[in-house]
Amino acid sequence: MRILITSDLHLEYTGMETIRRMVAGISREEPDLVLLAGDLGNPDHLFEQCLAAFLPLSCQIAVLAGNHDIWACPGATSISLYEEILPAITKSLGYHWLERDPMVIPQGIGIAGNIGWYDYSFQEPKYQSSLEEVIRRKQNYAMDALKVDWEYSDLEFARICRERLLAQIRTLEADPSVRRILVVTHVPLMESQVDRRPDDEDWSLGNPYFAHLTLGEEILQFPKVRWVVSGHTHVEMNGIAERDGMEPIATAVIPSDYGRPRWVTLEV
Repeated sequence: MRILITSDLHLEYTGMETIRRMVAGISREEPDLVLLAGDLGNPDHLFEQCLAAFLPLSCQIAVLAGNHDIWACPGATSISLYEEILPAITKSLGYHWLERDPMVIPQGIGIAGNIGWYDYSFQEPKYQSSLEEVIRRKQNYAMDALKVDWEYSDLEFARICRERLLAQIRTLEADPSVRRILVVTHVPLMESQVDRRPDDEDWSLGNPYFAHLTLGEEILQFPKVRWVVSGHTHVEMNGIAERDGMEPIATAVIPSDYGRPRWVTLEV
């Protein structure tokens, strides 16, 4: 069973021809499943165009949202994009909207997914900041501060994401047909997925908007979870999350960047 995972394609910056070349490369790997882990295109017609580029593939395709995908645009609020418009686009193309329902595929593999969001838990101790300071600085490091128009705070939306993803994992854990679980998120969840640069003050002050480590700590408790793959940071990170009395979790961040789409391959 070959699973390919990509994210951060950013059609609005990357261009369709580059994405088509990437899809052709993915096709040559003959995947059984392709997972699109967010930041695919904004506004929503570009999200749809990006998804449509994958129609030539003959495998299943599942989709998550990224933070850029839910930036408000003419005729669409952030909440309508996340809860209505993007799911409808995904389903109209015959793909699986992973934000809402987990998947079970052959070989006893369960797949759980969510945008993840960030809860400010990723801070460098040397530059630890108060909640008020983190909120005030956000617009300097994350355009979400200006482009996302819902009334949720980051902590509120991160809690919603945490609850939804954990509910999916519990469902898969309780399914006797599922032997192992792959968790896919847009925002990284594990310490082994984050790039700490304690001597770089500017980098460190941006850390709070790039991970949800609180959720990762909870995921460590589920014995069937064996892989966690995320996007968002554009920084390639391959690692292992060790845990007592259970198999470790292999972790990765997809190294896609603007104009330079990439994917990771899992053989399961």
